[in-house]
Amino acid sequence: MTMKKFLTILILLATLAGCKQEDTLLSERDKIEKYLTSRRMVADTELGNVIEDNPAFYSVFGRYAYRHIVNYYDAGREDKPVVEWGDRLDIRFDAYTFTGSEPSTSAIYWSNNPETIQELGKKSGNTLDWSTEPLTITLGTTAILEGLERTLPGCHEGDSVQVFMTSNLAYGKQLIGIVPKNSMVAWYIKIEKVTK
Repeated sequence: MTMKKFLTILILLATLAGCKQEDTLLSERDKIEKYLTSRRMVADTELGNVIEDNPAFYSVFGRYAYRHIVNYYDAGREDKPVVEWGDRLDIRFDAYTFTGSEPSTSAIYWSNNPETIQELGKKSGNTLDWSTEPLTITLGTTAILEGLERTLPGCHEGDSVQVFMTSNLAYGKQLIGIVPKNSMVAWYIKIEKVTK
């Protein structure tokens, strides 16, 4: 086989792999959006078309991370510190593998929420050795999932945030503990403190 044929085959294989990855991401995106819209949420770009007051909505960041701020319309929210790059955050969270349906405790792969850890321990009959301390991260410095890094800026201290992300913004092709390769994930977060 000539070098030219070999390079042509390599380029063709790389193109096919890229197409497959793109198809996977689009399928994951569609599952997340179907789930969010089934919960009567609209994309923030469509808020102007909604008749009801204070509609539930989600925002999209990059390819493809979705954020829903549960308490967005709460009184006094805007007076609390806003999350910006370089801020230190103390967060509580439940992290789920996400399949496109309502996340359940059986899909949790990590948590620092004491109530969740206790519930999981009761269900399994084992004591989980997970920290119940808030996770402290410095946005832009601490290595976190790209989907989280993209969606946390603009939130406020005290926010309850649901973040859904396609596999490319989560763990990608890595096998992380019980999280299968190429898995979508959802993080349900409570931002307890923002330090400037």
